[in-house]
Amino acid sequence: MGTAGSAMECLKCHTPLPDGSKFCYACGADVTGGGTMRSDSSGTEGLMQKLQRLVEGKYKVERLLGKGGMGAVFLAHDLTLEREVAIKVLPPDISMDAQIVKRFQQEAKTAAKLDHTNIIPIYRVESDGGLNYFVMKYIAGTSLEDVLDQKQQLTIDYIQRVLWEAACALGHAHQRGVVHRDVKPANIMFDHDGRVMLTDFGISKALQAASGFTGTGMIIGTPHYMAPEQAKGGVVDGRADQYSLAVVGYRMITGELPYTGDSVHTILYKHIFEEMPRISAKRELVPEFLSLAIGRAMSKEPDQRFATMEEFATAVWPEQPVTAPKPGEKTKGRRLPPAPARTATADAPTEVTTAPTTPIPRAGMAIPAAQRERSPLGMVIGALVVVALGAGGYLALGRKPAAPPPAPQASQPPAPPPVAVVHDTVRVAATPPPAPARRQSAPPAAPAAQGFITVNSEPPGTVFIDGRDVGSVPVIEEPVSVGRHTIRVERPGFKTKTETIDVPANNPVRRRYVLDPEG
Repeated sequence: MGTAGSAMECLKCHTPLPDGSKFCYACGADVTGGGTMRSDSSGTEGLMQKLQRLVEGKYKVERLLGKGGMGAVFLAHDLTLEREVAIKVLPPDISMDAQIVKRFQQEAKTAAKLDHTNIIPIYRVESDGGLNYFVMKYIAGTSLEDVLDQKQQLTIDYIQRVLWEAACALGHAHQRGVVHRDVKPANIMFDHDGRVMLTDFGISKALQAASGFTGTGMIIGTPHYMAPEQAKGGVVDGRADQYSLAVVGYRMITGELPYTGDSVHTILYKHIFEEMPRISAKRELVPEFLSLAIGRAMSKEPDQRFATMEEFATAVWPEQPVTAPKPGEKTKGRRLPPAPARTATADAPTEVTTAPTTPIPRAGMAIPAAQRERSPLGMVIGALVVVALGAGGYLALGRKPAAPPPAPQASQPPAPPPVAVVHDTVRVAATPPPAPARRQSAPPAAPAAQGFITVNSEPPGTVFIDGRDVGSVPVIEEPVSVGRHTIRVERPGFKTKTETIDVPANNPVRRRYVLDPEG
């Protein structure tokens, strides 16, 4: 975080910010340094010393790997098993109420039970001495975010392989009731063999528990990758992870994010209401089946996406079809048979020995690929609702810059990674979601006709409808009576916007205002 007089600068996008800002209004990054975890070295050193006292005799904490708004990750040495581990420490200001700690433990231990070759395992979950922390396998490799930061066009083979392995890992978790909730390139790591390794499984939900919020009272995720239903604070299942992974795929193919904006509010609004920009307009010669798979997985309506991650994995790489194991079927460790047309299971995705047998290539490495012809998959875009939000921060593992997934030579150990600050995950406070299935089908005749008003503004302001405070933007489909209503948007230091509108029955009226500075 840079400072110049009374000014601050976002480390992620370098946008100048007013002094004392907690979040970047442009990219949503947490610029606080992590709540009570100060961004200065003394604060980090103090946390490291406290952690060392708690794990004395079990682990030797060696150095900071990375930090962000929702915690820090330290490299440590397991004294008993003589191996390196990563210890993720959540913010010290997380509540230590006995019931909240119990919920945190339950959610974290559920995630820790995942056993899959594409998931970084959690070895230990602890709440001790005022700290909540996870002990995880240490991956010395790089992340997909590092690869994308190189701005090199990725081959289709590379994209298929990464999406396929990540989808299989997510499918394994979904079968066991674990939803990731924060799928993004920074959480997709590569080990020294180039194998995909997903991290931070279940930590978002465990963090909700530790923060004392209910499932509908707090949203934790990354705006650029957040599914519409997640953004509105509704019920989230594995299809939200599918949407997020599809956004990752879109960025891998085109080199761009599908939705951008100058604020978190704008980005989430676009996820809800705007159609996905066409992949073919961004990059030529992309196989149609791959574009259609990404488009379907990014449908606004969860019911229009693939039913499972295994179906999505098959759609992005038809030569390696995957099916979810049947209930009670034990498939761990099963390898694919030599024939590529046979079906694999999600429980052993990285043990595939059939074509292609090469590890994930380096970014931009050309790998010959046969032309594929596949039946098109339908793409349906629905519309969902966004609820009022705020922003906070969360953590992904620190990563090393400028290192794409390496070829499987073990002779070149990776250089020690610098301290990294992860900025792109936000914590969103949400009001209770609106009445469900309002748009699903024609409901029975209501006693009285009703209208709806949607309001957004830049910069974000407080909305009043007929003098009634309905909260900060975005205000989405606020129910009102049919007829004339007055909208007022206020923000200190800016001129108030006022408009009188006519609201018809069952046809939402949408308004977006640009607030002008006073003076």
